[in-house]
Amino acid sequence: MTQYKINKILVPVDFSAVANNALETAIAMSKRQLATLTLIHVIENSYVLFPPEAGGAVSAILPRLVKDANDNLSNMAKEIRVKHDIVVSHIVQSGNPADEICRWALYKSVDLIVMGTHGASGLREFFLGSNAYRVVKNSPCPVMTIPGSRQWIDFKKILFPIRMVSNALDKYTNVRPIIRKNGSSLLIAGIVKKNDTTGFVEMKALVDTVRTKMADDEVICGSQVHYCDNVSRQVLDLADQNKPDLIVITATLDTSIKGFFLGPYTQDIVNHAQHPVLSIRPEQSNDDEASLRHLMEGLSVHQEAYA
Repeated sequence: MTQYKINKILVPVDFSAVANNALETAIAMSKRQLATLTLIHVIENSYVLFPPEAGGAVSAILPRLVKDANDNLSNMAKEIRVKHDIVVSHIVQSGNPADEICRWALYKSVDLIVMGTHGASGLREFFLGSNAYRVVKNSPCPVMTIPGSRQWIDFKKILFPIRMVSNALDKYTNVRPIIRKNGSSLLIAGIVKKNDTTGFVEMKALVDTVRTKMADDEVICGSQVHYCDNVSRQVLDLADQNKPDLIVITATLDTSIKGFFLGPYTQDIVNHAQHPVLSIRPEQSNDDEASLRHLMEGLSVHQEAYA
């Protein structure tokens, strides 16, 4: 089995309560995984765009915003280093938050992004999604989204839903370091469409395969197979019932629109889960790799420092 390790964690910071809550999760993970931590703050383009009559206002305000953000991040990083004895660096960048987070994740060869999510609703959810949704869609590495409803420091109970999609079991490799460092127990939940008898039989065999893998790793786990009308709703209901510390999903693209959006399953769970979600993309195709490399074009650093 391929040994996946979490050595580098990237945390977007916008100084909000939700982002700070996710940072606490990332700090705890960094200590358990012996990983380095990088904080990134992105100054949104909308904050530095002015009408033509504003003249040189852009060039005047951007350096000030960068300096203020860098000062705040530097103080935060130093405090984390002193209190928790972990290696921390920080980055300040202007641009679109989701794009810059993904660019830096690729540039830094990050193993995991941990970020807070406010969720979304209505038309804005469908057309724009949240920053978390866009990061999950484009990230070169797994993304853990942390809701701001409470603090999540460890992951003793993990919900592991399985659908009949390609590479459905790839995500086990990525979650394995978390299981080992947390002594996690798993609930394996096979999900099939209502009245799909053949699918039920195939799913049961797949669930048994996962149980065998976990038995080899001495992981405590239970398993269920569920019929349902709506797959994402079923997963969210199971989370509400079982109160896991983490939901692990395979973040698939909707191929009917050539990967422009994440599939509705992924979007629903990332936007609506009341528990942390670890979204793992299947192994990337050549097109995915080309898209990620495109993210690197035009990458410019406003500030990067180590504390």
